[in-house]
Amino acid sequence: MKKPALLVLMAFCVGFVVVFWARALAGGLPWPVYLYEAGRVLALMGFVLIAFQYLLSSKIKWVEKGIGLDRLFGIHKRCGAIILGIASAHPLLLLLSERLQGYSTPIGLLKVLGLITLLGIWATAGAAILYGRIPFTYEAWKRVHLVGYFILPLAFFHSFLIGSTLQRGPVRAFWGILALIYVAALVGRIRQRYALRRHPFSVATVSRETDDTWRLHFEGDHKDYAPGQFMVVQLARKGNVSEPHPFTIASSPTRKGLCICVKAVGDFTSTIGETSRSDLAYIDMPYGIFTFLNHDAERLVFIAGGIGITPFMSMLRYICDRELQKEVVLLWANKREKDIAFRDELEEMASQMPSLKVLHIVSRQEDWPGEKGRIDADKLKKHVGDFHQGEFFLCGPPQMMRDVEKTLSSLGVPKKRIHVERFALR
Repeated sequence: MKKPALLVLMAFCVGFVVVFWARALAGGLPWPVYLYEAGRVLALMGFVLIAFQYLLSSKIKWVEKGIGLDRLFGIHKRCGAIILGIASAHPLLLLLSERLQGYSTPIGLLKVLGLITLLGIWATAGAAILYGRIPFTYEAWKRVHLVGYFILPLAFFHSFLIGSTLQRGPVRAFWGILALIYVAALVGRIRQRYALRRHPFSVATVSRETDDTWRLHFEGDHKDYAPGQFMVVQLARKGNVSEPHPFTIASSPTRKGLCICVKAVGDFTSTIGETSRSDLAYIDMPYGIFTFLNHDAERLVFIAGGIGITPFMSMLRYICDRELQKEVVLLWANKREKDIAFRDELEEMASQMPSLKVLHIVSRQEDWPGEKGRIDADKLKKHVGDFHQGEFFLCGPPQMMRDVEKTLSSLGVPKKRIHVERFALR
C-alpha cells in the first residue's frame, strides 16, 4: 500500500458516513437542532478515525510496506490530534443544543459509556502530548497508551445503541465491519507477541563503540531485510522484559547475525551497557523503506548526524560486500572527534571503494583539523557538488534533518529525491 492510497481510503470511509448522515438531515429546522446534528456527525467521523488508529499502529507488514512504519505512526499521531478535537467537541455541541432548546436528557448508562470513552481519549492523547515535556518515561507512556484498546469497544456500544444514524441501513453494517477490523488488529497483535516469544534471539556480544554508544550483536534465525531497515527490540534482562524500542539494523544482510548500535540518551538506552551475553531479545523485523535498494541510482549521498549513521553503515557494508558500482558521498556530523564510531571500518571501506568519499564534520571541538560547524549549503556545495543526479538520504536529529532538507531543496534537489528516516515511533 502507498501513503496516498491509505489517506484516500481513510477519507472515503469518513466521507461515507458523512454522506449518509447528510441524506437523513431535514431542512428548515431551528438552528440549535443543527448544532445537535453537527455533534452527531462529529461522533461518526471520530469513530471511523479511531478504528483506523488500530490499523495504523498494528505493525501489519502489508500495510507498512511501501509507506514505512515511521510515516504510519506520523499519520497515527496527527489522526489522534484530530480525534481529540472531534471527541471533545461532540458532547459540547450536544449539550449546547439541548440548553438552547430548553431541555436536558437524563444521564444514563450509555452517556456514562460516552464519558468514559472521552476520558480514555483524553488520557491517551494527553500522554502523547506531554511526553518529553514532563518527567514521563517511555514505559509509562506505553502503559497509558494501552488504554486506547478499550476506547473503540466503549465507543462502539455507545454509538451502536444510542446513535439514530446506526439503527438501520448501510452505516450499521459499516460499523460492524470497523469492529471486525479492530478485532483482527487486536488478534494480530496478540499472535505477533506470541510468535516473538516463541523464537527469541540471544545477545552474542556487547561492546562499547564510543563513550556513550554501545554495539549489540544478536544470534538467531531472522527474516530477510534490506540494508537501512530497522527492527523493534525487547530485551529480557534479569527477569524483566523491556517495552519495545525501534533500532536501525546496523549490520548488513550479507553478513551473519544482527547488530544494532545504540547511543545512551534515554531512560532505556542509558541502560544498554548493562545488557549481558546470553540475555534474550525479542525482535520484530523488518520495518521501514529507508534503503537505497528502493531507488535505481548510481550516485548516493548519505547525510548523517550522530547515531543516525547506523542505517548508512548497513548500506555501506552491503555495497562493499556486494561490490556494487555506486558513487557514494557520506557527510557525517558529530559534536566531537571522540563521538565518531566505526572510524577504522569507514577508512578501510574507503580504501577498498575508490568511489566512496567520507567527510567528517565536527561542531564542538576547536582543534579538529577538518570541517567544523554544521552541515550547511557551503559544505554541501563544496563536497557534494552535483545536485542534479543521485538520491539523497538523511538520518539524524530532527532539527538537523529539517534544516538539511530545506537546504537541499533550496539547492535544487526535488523532494522525491530526498529520503528521510524520522525514526520516532510515538
